[in-house]
Amino acid sequence: MKKLVYLMILAVFFGTQILAINVGFKLSLYRVLFLTISFIFLTLVINNDERVRFYPNKISNQYTLFYCWWVVSSLLSVIWVENIGGWIRANLFITIGILSIIYIQLFIKEKKDLMSVFKIIALGTNIHILLGLTELITGRYQWASQHFMTKYRPGSNGFFSRIPISIYPNENDYATMLLMGSFFILLLFKLSDKLYKKAFLLLSWLLAIFLMNQTSSRANVLALLMGLGVMFMAYIAPIISRRFVQVVTGITGGAVIALLIGMPAMRSKVSALLYLFSPEKEFAGTSNEIRINLLRNGLTFVRETFGFGVGAGNVEYWMANKAAYQTGGMTNMHNWWMEIITAYGLITFILYLFVYFGMILKSYHYYRYSNDYFVRQVSLINLGYLVAFTMSSISSATNIVNEWQWLVFGIMLAFYSYCERISVRNQLSIPKDNYNFTFLGGNHG
Repeated sequence: MKKLVYLMILAVFFGTQILAINVGFKLSLYRVLFLTISFIFLTLVINNDERVRFYPNKISNQYTLFYCWWVVSSLLSVIWVENIGGWIRANLFITIGILSIIYIQLFIKEKKDLMSVFKIIALGTNIHILLGLTELITGRYQWASQHFMTKYRPGSNGFFSRIPISIYPNENDYATMLLMGSFFILLLFKLSDKLYKKAFLLLSWLLAIFLMNQTSSRANVLALLMGLGVMFMAYIAPIISRRFVQVVTGITGGAVIALLIGMPAMRSKVSALLYLFSPEKEFAGTSNEIRINLLRNGLTFVRETFGFGVGAGNVEYWMANKAAYQTGGMTNMHNWWMEIITAYGLITFILYLFVYFGMILKSYHYYRYSNDYFVRQVSLINLGYLVAFTMSSISSATNIVNEWQWLVFGIMLAFYSYCERISVRNQLSIPKDNYNFTFLGGNHG
């Protein structure tokens, strides 16, 4: 079963473009393996196999319970959705994604399992690094859409002018995947004890950053800086005094104020940004205007549905038919956080925030107090990526269909489960903390 989970994680990097089966629609290798694991899982449940027993007193399992709530509430939204086709499609992705999270958490249990998974993610990322480099070198795009080829005309551009996308529909989705992969490559670099491995991983990491920069995905570049910045702050946290924080905050605030006062160009940019939110502003169709109007429409939809949201897979339908603000024909939310609240409502959104920031605090806590080098390094990378994803997630049109992201969060939950188990074995010296966002009042268990 464990080997099937490994294969499923690797297969998610192939999408529906590589090794997919055409059965009237493209059945990806990932989905074939998912169905196989689901059949075996059902057999284990029927036989009451101890490998599939669930202990809700564990914090990590309570996080998983939230994802189960997400599936249930998403399915129940059929009561008020207006577009059944969109509802079916969204629920297929959510159900497959969350069941994959459960499978990973159940069968990836030990340190060697986690190491295998990290290596698989690095392998999948390196496959896409090679594909991206091939596109830059040759100008040939095996899986690009006609829209992409017409818009960017890569054949007429040079190496540094081309935009890589690998198997993904656009450069933002590709950059989002590279961002995730870059953190796990960095993790393996830190855990590796062989010089030649470190050299290869460093090269892979630099190539991932280079390709991300080539996509011109501003959100992902900023996300990388945010993630690395938080990792650095966590690293130096033990030597930072309150006085140091006050001084840095004061200097930063003073610098910002000085820039606003002394640089007319800076004031002009701030004024232009504020003007985008002005109700009197005429719609000019710029990218920033469209994104802001998408957010405005989302908040309007939440209000009109009394906080329940428009239902799974119905954001695009409402945006196309009931938008109060012009979006230039764009219907995807282009913001993960607003997509959740607009489609799935306030309750699911608030619970998601508790889980997400609980995971951030849990990562910092394990990094800060663990005596285990492996736990500390994985926790630091998790911390960096979770912070980076807050920004990276607004890059893609929608993250619901990004199948790999569900698996990555499943891997994080599997890691937290591992930490809880070794804590019980007294391999960690972690003091009682206040970072546990629980739903059932449990403890580390």
